[in-house]
Amino acid sequence: MRLQHLLITLLTLAVIGCSSTPKARNHSVEEDGQRHGNSVYYWKTAFELNDSEKAFLKTHQVKRLYLRLFDVVPADITPTNDYEVVPNATVAFREAMPEGVEIVPVVYITIDALRLINSPKHNYAEIITQRILNMADFHDLGNIREVQLDCDWTQQTQESYFDFCREVKERLEPYGIQLSCTIRLWQLACACPPVDRGVLMLYNTGSITNPETHNSILDLNDVNAYLKNKPYGLPLDYAYPTYSWYVWFRDNTYMGLFHNQPSMGLEAGDRVRFEHVSFDELRKLDSIVKLKMPGAENASIILYHLDSADLSNYTDDEIRQIFSHD
Repeated sequence: MRLQHLLITLLTLAVIGCSSTPKARNHSVEEDGQRHGNSVYYWKTAFELNDSEKAFLKTHQVKRLYLRLFDVVPADITPTNDYEVVPNATVAFREAMPEGVEIVPVVYITIDALRLINSPKHNYAEIITQRILNMADFHDLGNIREVQLDCDWTQQTQESYFDFCREVKERLEPYGIQLSCTIRLWQLACACPPVDRGVLMLYNTGSITNPETHNSILDLNDVNAYLKNKPYGLPLDYAYPTYSWYVWFRDNTYMGLFHNQPSMGLEAGDRVRFEHVSFDELRKLDSIVKLKMPGAENASIILYHLDSADLSNYTDDEIRQIFSHD
């Protein structure tokens, strides 16, 4: 079954990645580097909005939806396959895109895939870029003005990742499409990726596997330590966490994550740590960002992510205040 699944995955990559080149987009890329607008990530394996999520987009006049299309992961090399990396967890489209919302396709690249992606056997920058553009055309995602790469690159893989970004950017430019990428807090001290803009990810700041961690989603002390009150070399937008989860430990050993209250598998003596970011913490986070990141008050806030269960923990007025930097 694994071989059959792999062959289907590779066939999908070949068909979508090598089909006819999409037509050039008829728009101009923004020149000023800043473009305020309410935004939200969508990070599920099926695109299907419930009534609450549709209402959220309308109520808060969400301008951009950052939609994860697929992950890039290492492949199982077999006699019938010489791809080093393949797409995985491709989103299934179960309904049309919401009207009036710009879609920004996002691709997540695992660190293990990144170590393989500059192999001379295949031009993965070309294959992945074409797959993104053709999926956008096939699924009617509208006028694509930006594509985003999400990768937790390290100092050891920085050169490989930057080379990949340059190649993807070159392939998007003929269509007037910008390339953005995610930036982790520690990466602020490194060279800037060769892209048009970045999104500073202001979550997952602590160690999730450490039983002594208070809240791995957000620790304001960690944010304070990384922000140095100096400009970054790219225009930035800012991603804030609105999600929650349960972290499970047994004998001070990390056992896993639950997005709903866990029950199966728990034993007497196990500990479950609930993690959530309150509205008050989000306001403090926004104050720190505005104080320490020049121009942040004019940047877009991107909430992670569009999920009615998590977003129900905030009132409409609280969401409005976060989006507007109040």
